[in-house]
Amino acid sequence: MVDRIDALRGLALASFGGLCLVLVAVATVAFVAEMHRTWEWYFRMERAISFATPLALGLCAAAMVGGFGLVFLAPEE
Repeated sequence: MVDRIDALRGLALASFGGLCLVLVAVATVAFVAEMHRTWEWYFRMERAISFATPLALGLCAAAMVGGFGLVFLAPEE
């Protein structure tokens, strides 16, 4: 039981950390695009968003599975 809890905790933490990194990367590209205000940078921003959206959704789903799994498997005290 403890092994499953540790695995779910690792899944939740790793996926949430990855989600934060993806969001920071997209935000950085968007910030630079707004600083330059050129179509080339806006296109790069759109490409970054279109690449990161499926990745962010998958990481969000993994974080939710890990979090809900921790709640359901947590020992009652």
